Amino acid sequence: MLGLLLIIIVIFFFLISLYSDIQDSKTHGYSDAEQRVLQETDVDKIEDTRRYQADSLFHIVFGKTKEQSVIVFVPENVDEELTIVNQSEILPYDTVKENWMNECVNCELIDIVPAIIKGNELWELTYYDEANRYVIDYVSIFDGTKYEEFRFKKMFE
Repeated sequence: MLGLLLIIIVIFFFLISLYSDIQDSKTHGYSDAEQRVLQETDVDKIEDTRRYQADSLFHIVFGKTKEQSVIVFVPENVDEELTIVNQSEILPYDTVKENWMNECVNCELIDIVPAIIKGNELWELTYYDEANRYVIDYVSIFDGTKYEEFRFKKMFE
């Protein structure tokens, strides 16, 4: 009985440790990216940081300068330059979502996040379409024109 209790306690601590490691890996590199943004740009306040993986990893830092709100795409490679986009020059999230809702009536939205592919700043829309396919749709962050789209069909139910 005591052995079983000890095994349960060990498993419990292992699961907590595993969960903690997974959470840490999700935010790995955030502080380095934020420090780089603060040092190399006029951003003086960071509001949020996310990550985006395409051909290479980018951290996406939402911040503010004295004059405006910006999105900074920070490449993982420190030798590459930062890409800064003024939020006043892009299609707002709500507009992108509204346009998507008008185009895809019976779809289930998962997320809309900024993305960058080959130097093109984009919105990445992920959703399930009417045929229950998982869709990743990329549109220009500036005018909403379609860049590319991927549709995945389930093989097994």
